[in-house]
Amino acid sequence: MPEIAYSSPACDFPAIINFGDSNSDTGGFSAAFGPFQPPNGESFFHMPAGRLSDGRLIIDFIANSFGLPFLSSYLDSLGANYSHGVDFATVSSTIIDQNISLSQGGYSPFYLAVQVMQFSQFIPRSQLVAKRGK
Repeated sequence: MPEIAYSSPACDFPAIINFGDSNSDTGGFSAAFGPFQPPNGESFFHMPAGRLSDGRLIIDFIANSFGLPFLSSYLDSLGANYSHGVDFATVSSTIIDQNISLSQGGYSPFYLAVQVMQFSQFIPRSQLVAKRGK
């Protein structure tokens, strides 16, 4: 019996919306709490890049595979470009609020519900900017 090859039409993703923790934080934590010490990011970006990694993150490879630029962090106010997506992830994020502050060795205050709330605010704000032609 001959093999039947199945294929699906190519997906065209114009943007990526990312939620998460240090595995995909493109600069949110460092934007909120200060930069990480080198060498974070220097192997690929040749300078500290806000990532808790010395190179690219999995989200960088995903964006690249779709032909999109690296995601800007939602919390990064300088040089951010959200035209191809946005990253809400921050280092030490959890699913639920841990009620332990960072200064006590706790977790990021940007747990999943906060990231979703940021996304909910991002939608109308980005639509307003798009209407203005920026």
